[in-house]
Amino acid sequence: MDESVKKIENSIMIYDSILKTGNPTLDTVLTEKKLICEKHGIRFSFIVDGASLDFIDEEDIYVLFGNALDNAIESVTEQEDPDNRIVSIRLVTKGKILSVHIDNFCGHEVTFKDGLPVTTKHDTRYHGYGMKSIKYIVERYGGTMSVFIKDGMFNLNVTIPVKEKKIK
Repeated sequence: MDESVKKIENSIMIYDSILKTGNPTLDTVLTEKKLICEKHGIRFSFIVDGASLDFIDEEDIYVLFGNALDNAIESVTEQEDPDNRIVSIRLVTKGKILSVHIDNFCGHEVTFKDGLPVTTKHDTRYHGYGMKSIKYIVERYGGTMSVFIKDGMFNLNVTIPVKEKKIK
């Protein structure tokens, strides 16, 4: 196939992959992660109401969702069984509570310290900050976070009270 045709097809595929959640920042994060998942044969499922994130700073959305999804994607790329290569995210608002649930298969032992998973990377000076950053952001917005493994599934749950405007 002609190289220019391949480029056009790739551009169309990327355009078709752009998600519309109601929050442009979250759209960018989820679209990027969706493309990574497609590249690695990972099913990416989502139920997301991004409009409810309008009180959260863009940088915090990038850090919160970027780190959480990077961790989930990294974990499932280690799964040999294609049925276990799934990342799922659900973001809903009920009343004045924003609820985020991200889960993925986890085929290895995870050690926890102070309620957070300990990095499995050898160089701990440069790794292990993603979950701490997520927790910091969640707490800054008055929310709570829990992380646990059940039946081979890694679960990240976040609840944040919805505010009227962004915190500065």
